[in-house]
Amino acid sequence: MKKTKQIVFLEGKRVILSPLERDDLYPVSRILNDYRIRKNLAERFPQNIETLKELIKKGEEKKVLVLKIVDKQTGNLAGIISLTDFNWPNRRAMLSIAIDQNFQNKGYGTEATKMVVDYGFKNLQLHKICLEVYDFNKKAITVYKKLGFKKEGHYKKHSFKDGKYVDLIFMSKIND
Repeated sequence: MKKTKQIVFLEGKRVILSPLERDDLYPVSRILNDYRIRKNLAERFPQNIETLKELIKKGEEKKVLVLKIVDKQTGNLAGIISLTDFNWPNRRAMLSIAIDQNFQNKGYGTEATKMVVDYGFKNLQLHKICLEVYDFNKKAITVYKKLGFKKEGHYKKHSFKDGKYVDLIFMSKIND
């Protein structure tokens, strides 16, 4: 596990959220291409360095908020989280997250998600944050519900994963 340098953008009890830098491209690519993680993501094609460079460029242009999740104690990269697809007239965005296999089920994703949602509501003045999750990803759905996300839609046999069609759940949280 490669230790990453951090610029502290947001700091929680266990994690630091920091801007994604070019030095992070290989470790992030390793996470996003790991089958155990990718099976829960909508990604169909390998995430290579060039693809991730484009993501950084969009972040620099203020079109996406993309942050690495770093273990505060060790400095190790735990994952990546982002807000994308900003719809400024309606004050909405889409949330996505990928956590390294070694950091799953330990609260890193929950804390990072809460931090980004709070930032989106308080600092970006978003009204609604949305996400999509496969119906078989029960742990993620439980976390999202715990954080106040509500199910808005259930798309039957919406995505083709591992040789079969699977259902997709659309969830959101509204800043009331």
